Amino acid sequence: MRSFRPDRERGVALFIVLIVLLLVTALGMGMLLLSGTETNTDANFRDEQVALFAAKAGLEEARDRMLVGNPNPIPLPTILPGAGGGAYLYYITASGVTPWSNASTSLYPDKEYLAEMNLGSTFPGGSSWYASSNSISSYSNPSTNNPVPYQWVRINLKIDRSAYTTNGPNYVDWNSANANDQVCYDTQNLYETVVAAGGCAYPLENVYEITSYAVTPSGTHRMLQQEVTIQPVNLTFPGALTIDGPLAANAPTVCGSGSTCNSGGAYITGNQAAGCTLPAVAGIATNSATSQTNLIAGINNGGNENDITGTGADPSVSNAASALANANLTTPAQIESLVAQIKGMTSAGGANFACDVAHLPPVASGGGMGTAATPTVTVIYNDGVSNVGAGKGCPSNSDVQLNSGNTGAGILVVTGGIQYVNVNSYQGAILMLGTAQFTSTSSKDTTLTGALFMAKDRCASVGDTPGPCTQVGELMSGLGSPEFNYHHGSGKSTDPSIQFNQCMATQDEYLAIAGYRVLSQRELMF
Repeated sequence: MRSFRPDRERGVALFIVLIVLLLVTALGMGMLLLSGTETNTDANFRDEQVALFAAKAGLEEARDRMLVGNPNPIPLPTILPGAGGGAYLYYITASGVTPWSNASTSLYPDKEYLAEMNLGSTFPGGSSWYASSNSISSYSNPSTNNPVPYQWVRINLKIDRSAYTTNGPNYVDWNSANANDQVCYDTQNLYETVVAAGGCAYPLENVYEITSYAVTPSGTHRMLQQEVTIQPVNLTFPGALTIDGPLAANAPTVCGSGSTCNSGGAYITGNQAAGCTLPAVAGIATNSATSQTNLIAGINNGGNENDITGTGADPSVSNAASALANANLTTPAQIESLVAQIKGMTSAGGANFACDVAHLPPVASGGGMGTAATPTVTVIYNDGVSNVGAGKGCPSNSDVQLNSGNTGAGILVVTGGIQYVNVNSYQGAILMLGTAQFTSTSSKDTTLTGALFMAKDRCASVGDTPGPCTQVGELMSGLGSPEFNYHHGSGKSTDPSIQFNQCMATQDEYLAIAGYRVLSQRELMF
């Protein structure tokens, strides 16, 4: 019989400790591995977010520099992608980046464009098909320590096939036969449409495709694409002359003494000028039925009814209350909003006017107001408004005078009084706002091709109505009665003083942009 010896279990504790130590080590290694995985996951997520917002930064720089009032504007492409005759792509790039190059050493080639145009792996030869400039952002470059590393942004007109997906082209009109036709945005019906030829004409606007590519130092990349169109100021006019304010019986003077309004010429006509096929409008549009009646009576009393032509019987005067309401142009606050919007599109600059002027470049040398080739937005402050800054505005007893040296084109806003003297022509839209006083005293032709809009929302004098009018330039409680006296000098039927041209006035919307409206945005996977 064997006896039990307790010392045979010696060493079991050490064995258990080793097992526990092994388990604790495995657990620690697992925790380290998990921690490393989470760290890597967080780093990857952060890298993806950096790339995403870098690509968004590229889109924002492009849209900002597409504005003609930007200090560093870019020329927008006017040629459809793939067509000849000049640059149809515009790139904003980081330093050293050449997305258009076939060279094997090219940094970050634009493979998306190759896919959109079904070009395989080879870009077109030469350099005439693209234009470029460096990013103005101090963050955009391929440096490894770059905090916002977008590499390039491409801007081009949208064509039917360019909405490319991984499955191939996604045609706007579902018709591959129109693959290379231009896509426009219908501003009235609010959808994209394909045009076969002739480009986008009012009410259609160009659609631009903006593609932005970002790559982080660790190699994470994101590509975003937007489709944008201009967001214009509402400059669709209901009449060749629109008087947005109450008109008392027999108060308006549409042909002052010494003019030759009755010598056979159409003084104001709402019929479209040659070359514009849009519908005709009234010669004069008013803001109410009462103003319409009172103005017609005033015109007939002067014997000038045959000189105001357009839709309806002569004198062609309409009640445009609904159109003005739809355009949000019925209160002083709405008029001020329009002034602020247009003022925001200009950049301060000197010009040869006696009053403070802000204008949207390009402006002709000598302080001109644009040409048909380079129209401009010009704002002249002349209503004594104190909030435009020290030294702003004209003297209280002085009107802005436009003479033969002030022929121009574009959009002209005068917030106060203006004398339209010996102006050979102005093409576009003139908006008389603020105290809204318009006088023409010349015996010569003072022609306007486009439209004239008048709305009085500020006090022209102390005691003016509707008040309160305790000082000149004070905001009124409601729209007042604009002062209008326009002479027609020669009386020739070929030279109407105000010749309506909605095409010309709307053409200026390409300048009058408060920004670009984003129609769609997507991330491109590759």
